[in-house]
Amino acid sequence: MFEKLIDSFEKLCLQIIIEILLVPVTIFKLFQDTRRCYDLSVHEMEKEETERFRDYLSPIKLSVYTSVIVSVLLMDYSGEHSFISNIKGLSMVEKALFIFLMNNFTAVIFSVILLWYKKEKVNTVAFRTLLFSFIYTTVYTSTPFFILILSAMFLGQTVNVESYLDHLSKLADSGAYESRDYVFFIVFVVFVVIGVIGLIKLFKALHYILQENFRYHPYVVWIFTLLFFIIQVYYARGFV
Repeated sequence: MFEKLIDSFEKLCLQIIIEILLVPVTIFKLFQDTRRCYDLSVHEMEKEETERFRDYLSPIKLSVYTSVIVSVLLMDYSGEHSFISNIKGLSMVEKALFIFLMNNFTAVIFSVILLWYKKEKVNTVAFRTLLFSFIYTTVYTSTPFFILILSAMFLGQTVNVESYLDHLSKLADSGAYESRDYVFFIVFVVFVVIGVIGLIKLFKALHYILQENFRYHPYVVWIFTLLFFIIQVYYARGFV
C-alpha cells in the first residue's frame, strides 16, 4: 500500500516537472508562429484523447500555470490596486477556479459567437477546437505579466507600476541605486517590449482564427478581429 502511494507520488511529481518544463516551450512556439494557436488545436483534436498534447501543454494547463497561479499570488502580494486583489473569503481552490473561469471568459464567449454564426452545437469537437484556440491566444497578454510578477517576487520589488515609478524617482534623487534595482529595471523594459510584441501577436492570432472560420467574408473577419482584440485586451487588464 505504501509503495503504491510512493509510486503515485513519484508519477505526480514527474508529471508536474515535465509540464513546468513544457511551459516555456509552448509559449515560445506560440510566440514564434501565431497560427499555431488554431492549427495546434485542430491537430491535437484530431488525435485520440489519450494521445493529445504530448509535446505541448494543453491550453487549459497553460492557462493554469501562466495565469491562474500568478493571479492567486497577486491576491496576497500586490496589495489592493487590482480587481484580483479584492476577491476575499474564498479558499485557494475556489480562488483558482474562479480566476480560471474569469481569465478565459472571453475565450468562451468568442467560441460561442462563432458557433452561433456557423450554426453548430456546443457539445462538438468544433467548440473545443475554438475554445482551445482562443485560450491559447491569452498567452500573449498573460506572458508579460507572468515574467514581471515572478521577477518582482524574486527580487523583492513591487508589481504596482505607479509605486515602482515613485520608487525609481526617489532613488534618482538620492542616487542610492542597488543592483537589484538595475536588474528589475531591465526586467521592466523586457516586460514592455514583450507586451507590445504580445499585442501584435494577439491581433494576428485572432485574425487567423477568424479567417479560418469566415473564409468567404473578409470584411467580417477584420471587423470581428478588431472587436475581439479590443474586448480581450480591455478584459485582460484586470484579470491577468
